[in-house]
Amino acid sequence: MRWWTLLLIAAGLAGGYNWWSQRAPGGAAPATATAGIDGFVAVEMPTGTPRDTVLVLAPPNCPSEQAQRAEALIRELTDIGIPVKRGSSFSFNIENPSQEQRAAVDRTVEVFQQGAPAVFINGMGMSNPTTSQVVAVYRSTRGG
Repeated sequence: MRWWTLLLIAAGLAGGYNWWSQRAPGGAAPATATAGIDGFVAVEMPTGTPRDTVLVLAPPNCPSEQAQRAEALIRELTDIGIPVKRGSSFSFNIENPSQEQRAAVDRTVEVFQQGAPAVFINGMGMSNPTTSQVVAVYRSTRGG
């Protein structure tokens, strides 16, 4: 009878841990958000990204298909006059982030982890967008 008690306690602890690890911290919304403009989601922009500039993140000097798509996207955007900044990593400089900022950072990381090229524009992000998607978001979010 004693092993049944231990089994029930272990199952209860495992269930509690599973529930705790899957819930959003502080009751915040989960990091995954529904798509916004043309498949892009709201994100926290990486530090140092100028407003009205497309940030394209992909591996540098890489012959992979993902890196080649990034290079093609950069060329196409440059050819039509959209400012582009290329990078291979990002960082954030946020002190005492709010729950909304933490959720936006989580979405930024999600976009980056989905694969290259990860594209960020004026608070919006998407992995491997088409040129037309980038242009649409750039034009709809561009400041005056």
